[in-house]
Amino acid sequence: MRCNSLVLLCVLPFVFPPASLRAQSTVGTAAPVRSVPDGKLVATMRAGATVKTGAKKSDWTAITIEGFLHKSVVSAKKSTLTITAPSGAALRASAEPSGDIVAVVEDGATLERVSANGEWFRAKRDAWVQSRDLKTEPAKSPAPARVASTRAASPQRAPEKTAASPARSALPAAGSAAPPTPPAAPGSSQTPPPRADATPVLGDFAASQPLVLRDAPDGKPAGSADSAARVRIVARDHGWARVELEGWVRESELVPVDSSSVSAVSAADLRSDPDHYRGSTVRWVVQAISVQQADPLRKGLAPEEPYLLARGPGSESSLLYLALPPALVPSAKALQPLSTILVLARVREGRSEPSGVPILDVLRIVPR
Repeated sequence: MRCNSLVLLCVLPFVFPPASLRAQSTVGTAAPVRSVPDGKLVATMRAGATVKTGAKKSDWTAITIEGFLHKSVVSAKKSTLTITAPSGAALRASAEPSGDIVAVVEDGATLERVSANGEWFRAKRDAWVQSRDLKTEPAKSPAPARVASTRAASPQRAPEKTAASPARSALPAAGSAAPPTPPAAPGSSQTPPPRADATPVLGDFAASQPLVLRDAPDGKPAGSADSAARVRIVARDHGWARVELEGWVRESELVPVDSSSVSAVSAADLRSDPDHYRGSTVRWVVQAISVQQADPLRKGLAPEEPYLLARGPGSESSLLYLALPPALVPSAKALQPLSTILVLARVREGRSEPSGVPILDVLRIVPR
């Protein structure tokens, strides 16, 4: 028994150390969270969210996601919560509809129930993310103070240290321009070593073969380009190049990217807190039923205003009134009954009277 106790003390902390012993990291980009490395998707972290990290395994890092879930999107048991939202559930930093979204948890995923507070549950779950999606918080160090005092004592050496400082600067933040690489001295044949933050070489390049475009180095395929394509390099990172690609596509095949879109919100969320979501933009996959004209009983719609009666989003069976601008009426009428479409729409009423059906203003319709 004594030996077994020693084994447990050595093994258990390696898998998921206590929260008090874990480092704190920030999610640098929207990051898939999986049950095990390369396992089932359980959530997607929002960029900027802070998490506790633990053990590492190959290219993966163990994390604990924690936050608040509204009772309308979970099935609660004594010790566990199961997500019951087809479009996913928002895990928030605080127990209120306006709380920052930490992650969107997948339908069917389970979390540990920590506590309950009115209509909200505090929940957490251990999971895994790829290490490259995390930015570890720098440890605090008194080193800067010592450097400052050294410079104050030796002002005549300050120019030399200032000139060397760019070589010690941190990598630029995502999306920012990289600092220029100092040119070599005249007549020097020395070639500087390649760096991940080296100034990108701008200009047009021709693809030597069909290209697979990825969302990140070694990331998932996000598109492709023919070998005749011309691209422009805008950044480099350890053998990878970020490129801009010019070309022409049908405008009807595009959906505007709206940073305020809340695709993970369900129709049930709109009905439960209509004031909070009014004016928000959603990207939903819905089932089109028919184009109709509003009658006086449809509060929230103007008399005879055209709207698309739909069901969704996703597998949700909620009825939706999708108000149509004149320019989109012909394309909506051309849809086959019960066809699946992607809509970009702005919430007009989360719960209309008297039926409680959400009303949204359609911005774009994309058949699927």
